[in-house]
Amino acid sequence: MDWNRTKTILILTFLMFNIFLVSDLYKKHTELSGIEQYKQVSIEQQLENQDVTYEKTLPIQEEKMSFISGKVHEFTEEEEKTLEEGTSQDIKLDDRKLFSTLKKPFPISDPTDPSAFSIFLETYVYEGGKYQRYTSDTKNPDIIYFVQTYEDRPIYSQNSGMLIVTLEDDKVVSYTQTYLNLKEIGKERKLDPASETIGLLLNQQNIRPYDKVDDVSIGYYTVTIEDQRDTFVFVPTWRVVVSNKKNDDPERVYFVNAIEKTVFSDTEENLGSDEENEQDSVEEPKAADPSKPQSSTGDK
Repeated sequence: MDWNRTKTILILTFLMFNIFLVSDLYKKHTELSGIEQYKQVSIEQQLENQDVTYEKTLPIQEEKMSFISGKVHEFTEEEEKTLEEGTSQDIKLDDRKLFSTLKKPFPISDPTDPSAFSIFLETYVYEGGKYQRYTSDTKNPDIIYFVQTYEDRPIYSQNSGMLIVTLEDDKVVSYTQTYLNLKEIGKERKLDPASETIGLLLNQQNIRPYDKVDDVSIGYYTVTIEDQRDTFVFVPTWRVVVSNKKNDDPERVYFVNAIEKTVFSDTEENLGSDEENEQDSVEEPKAADPSKPQSSTGDK
């Protein structure tokens, strides 16, 4: 047997096989890229056909995110004392809520500007840097809602991680706070692109002709029913704000599970109170539930 010749034939055979595998892999990758481009063009074309617009560039979300869990924080007398001694405010604790009345109102230069509250949050509020301005009360613009964040991403529609601030003459006079101790659970998972989220809402007719997509952002939404539980689970979620160019109806807000394509609708006019808290001389802002979502599940 001519071993050298046999070895050469084997080497050439393996080389040709590897070339075939690389070629086949490249072909499949090209086909998949073409499908993704087709999906994007198809969604864009559907939006154009229905005269649906969005002025902001859709976020490109390639990173992975984990689920998180949050346990309701029980404020301690030591935390109460630290806040009272470090700032000019009277603190009262009731179960897992903290009520504060500022002895000297804190001025806010522009209550509509989230950054205008930065110094107040850092100075007066427990872990205040972890809260983000969400919205104001539809009936009383002097009541401002802040939601807790995890790694700068907001936790939507969760009473147990909320700060409710009351203003008078553009000055903070009091606030009510709840807080969640948060941590990641499970492994990181790839998120659905924002464009697919828009396509899902379009296919389910949540986005309709002449609508305008005002904003798309990523955060967390609870998948735990808020009853008497102390611990909640949150999933990465797209928040999509939609209005209509031909009428004056209120904005529609949709929360879309960025992993499992579950859609929750929300209207911010649902902000309100089912309960009132009386704390001696402290007049508390109304406890709010920023959403009472109805859900429907899209196909994966």
